[in-house]
Amino acid sequence: MSGIYTFFGVDHKCGTSMLCQSVAELIANEMPNWKILVIHTEGAPGTDYASGTRESMERIRPELAEGLIDVRDIMARAQWHDNLYLISGADPLEGDGKYHPNVSDHLLRNLKGFFDLILCDSGSQIDHGLALGSLFASDGILLVMIQAESAVRRFERLIPLYHKLNVATLGCLINRYQDKNPYTLSYLRERLDQFSGDFYTVGESSLGLLAEAEGKALIHYKDKAFGKDVRSTANLILEDIGVAPIGERVKNSWNLLKFRNISKIESWKTK
Repeated sequence: MSGIYTFFGVDHKCGTSMLCQSVAELIANEMPNWKILVIHTEGAPGTDYASGTRESMERIRPELAEGLIDVRDIMARAQWHDNLYLISGADPLEGDGKYHPNVSDHLLRNLKGFFDLILCDSGSQIDHGLALGSLFASDGILLVMIQAESAVRRFERLIPLYHKLNVATLGCLINRYQDKNPYTLSYLRERLDQFSGDFYTVGESSLGLLAEAEGKALIHYKDKAFGKDVRSTANLILEDIGVAPIGERVKNSWNLLKFRNISKIESWKTK
């Protein structure tokens, strides 16, 4: 039982990396016996919220070209914290940035048997070889957008391409969602009616700028609303794999860490 799931930004600056890292750290904490890999299949390192990464696509690239990859060697270098592993993306300062989609597709399929879960942060450049390869290799894709006209217009242009690629989309996450923004959930559903997937919201956090400044995933800052939305995002993935969802921790006088079991994904904002 394992799976490859990709976070792909509909537009630039949608918070894809922060969301992917937060989901990965939450699942790694809740599933201590799992090995979880975050791999940045994009044209940038992608490690703004994960300092100390020792493995990269640039370092692996020559081995892939020769067909001589040693997965256990990659795992040893990629281990970041306990059961969480990280591989940074294509650094434009270290290489030419040109990758064939087969590179990430082949690597991910080789790594899949060694991890319980692989999460790809594929940026927002669908024409980048690493990103495209991860879309092909994925068991499910979570699109990420924000409430902005530029994101909506780019989504409208990309919908025919998503259909052509025939990628398995779990849904679209509207990140940094604000109730008072005119681009409401109902408006976006109507405007993007050619997208057959579901829409989910991840609320705006007042601690987002602090997390970015300190280079940490927002999940560390104990924002309850954000944590709930991240848990719901994680449960979308776990449900697709066929694993019981992560429950909400409830404090009481008898059990300080009691989990309330839930039979389906928690309801998200639908207004």
